[in-house]
Amino acid sequence: MKKTILFFFMTLMMSWSTLSAKADYIIMLDNGGSTTKQEYIKMRRGAIKLIEQLLACNPENRVAVVQYGTGVFDNDTGVYKPLIYIESDFTNNFFTAQNFERRLDFGDHLHQSLGLVKNAIMEVPDPDIISPQKTLNGNNIERIIVFTDAERASAGLDSYLVDPVYASNYNSYEAFANVMEFKTNTTMGGSIRFTVIHSNTNNDAIEAAAAIASPDGPYSGPLETVPGDPSNGYSRSYYNRTVGFGLRDYEINYWKDLAAYICYSNSRGTLDFLYEPGWCTYQASNLIGKYNLAAGVTLQELKLELINLQTGEIYPVESDPVFGAGNSFTFNFSPYSFSHVLNAGSTGLHKFRVTMVSNSLNGPEAYSWNGYPYFDYDINMDCPEPIGRKSLAEEKIFKLTPNPTSGLFKVMFNKEVKSGIMEIRDLVGNTVCNKVLRGEKEIEVDLSSHKEGVYIVNVRTDKNETYSEKIIKK
Repeated sequence: MKKTILFFFMTLMMSWSTLSAKADYIIMLDNGGSTTKQEYIKMRRGAIKLIEQLLACNPENRVAVVQYGTGVFDNDTGVYKPLIYIESDFTNNFFTAQNFERRLDFGDHLHQSLGLVKNAIMEVPDPDIISPQKTLNGNNIERIIVFTDAERASAGLDSYLVDPVYASNYNSYEAFANVMEFKTNTTMGGSIRFTVIHSNTNNDAIEAAAAIASPDGPYSGPLETVPGDPSNGYSRSYYNRTVGFGLRDYEINYWKDLAAYICYSNSRGTLDFLYEPGWCTYQASNLIGKYNLAAGVTLQELKLELINLQTGEIYPVESDPVFGAGNSFTFNFSPYSFSHVLNAGSTGLHKFRVTMVSNSLNGPEAYSWNGYPYFDYDINMDCPEPIGRKSLAEEKIFKLTPNPTSGLFKVMFNKEVKSGIMEIRDLVGNTVCNKVLRGEKEIEVDLSSHKEGVYIVNVRTDKNETYSEKIIKK
């Protein structure tokens, strides 16, 4: 009963969420027997990429991963019934959200699993919620996102999207009763919506899954029409996958485009980048991205970090952005850009994260993960030939002094640069100074006529090595 009042006001809160731009999302993953181990890997990767987009869209958004099946994975007891495993309560911590593995197996009864999710939300004890986490404490549940390959109803495959008791009742409320309760019953919020990513080619299955899906999506094809469904008459948030959950070569923006339909932005600005994962740090090349800010908002800094996917530890990457036209930027990696992570002895798989710091009143930071969707990681630190663990001092070929400066400062080289180019850019990418290098030991620079802020000093040698440092004009 303690949640009755909370859910009574859920509809009002959902309307408020459109303005406040924050929401909770439930990610449901089909663990049924028709989902092979290889296909689960692809589904998990897609779910994590979508989670990245939802959390980057607004750092105040939260997600909860719920897996469903009818038995425990790799533990065939011969007793099958609908079960769910809740990985964690709603969280906006990416490390917590993406840190899951397959839990269940055998059948996929979406209808009954939604009943278990309802019990978790309403804090009703249920032995078929077999995870340590038993409840879902969402204050503002926006949407349930279902990844599944299920049939509409197939006793032979133990695969059900609808209530098996009413499986023969096409276009009926009863067949979709649990879905409809989320969509329409005020005790469940009244406007909790569904997105369905469905790997199936059967027409009956497609029409049932599309009927489950809610508005705000690209699908306008055939579907079962459920009486009283508030989604009737609208295009649906249904995404059919005829080739499984793995993406084709031309679907690089698949999860980004999907998230754009279902995520409320917080107006802190947007940030995107692409990096094609290499095997290890010595193969890293560069990272290319673009940022956008709301009118009147000023960029203050772009930060690049590397996150260990096993521990959640965060390491700075020693590379400053090179800004180009149209709010574009590039991080170029030198052999020792990864000294922090290497000196820490971090191993295993890691991901890049770029954070944009601005003066936005909606929050000073926005961030992005790699938009390249075909890998679970960006860099693997378990290398047969890792680069040397050089000290941070060894990787710098010049220093800036004084820093901060009121205008005048020196670029002092500790390594001979026989020839090359030095340029200084502001954070918008405008070049404010450039000079051809011919073996100088130090160069004096005057920024007195330029406004206060952060500037990037880039030195490119005749060996095509690029080094960068920040100078602060106060």
